[in-house]
Amino acid sequence: MNARTVSFYLVSFAAVGGFLLWQGHERRRMVEDLRGSDRQAVYESTITGFRKLCVDRGGEGFEKYCDAQRDFLKLFPECDTGCVRLLAKVEQVPTR
Repeated sequence: MNARTVSFYLVSFAAVGGFLLWQGHERRRMVEDLRGSDRQAVYESTITGFRKLCVDRGGEGFEKYCDAQRDFLKLFPECDTGCVRLLAKVEQVPTR
């Protein structure tokens, strides 16, 4: 590989990494910007749906949705130790 190709890959990697960091920061800021009662309502709605689709049904067929909802719920200050334990129940376990 020549220097130009390596440089291209490094810049591309940095751009993708920067975008992913920015996107995560935007989601966190979105949650933080919600008023207390609105944030509580969104949290309750999200965790109720998470329980129904991801915990009670074992996430069958909803793996990507459940992963996204789990990551979203972690952004809420309301996600206490009980919430964290609930989220851990459906953590992706590596398979062989």
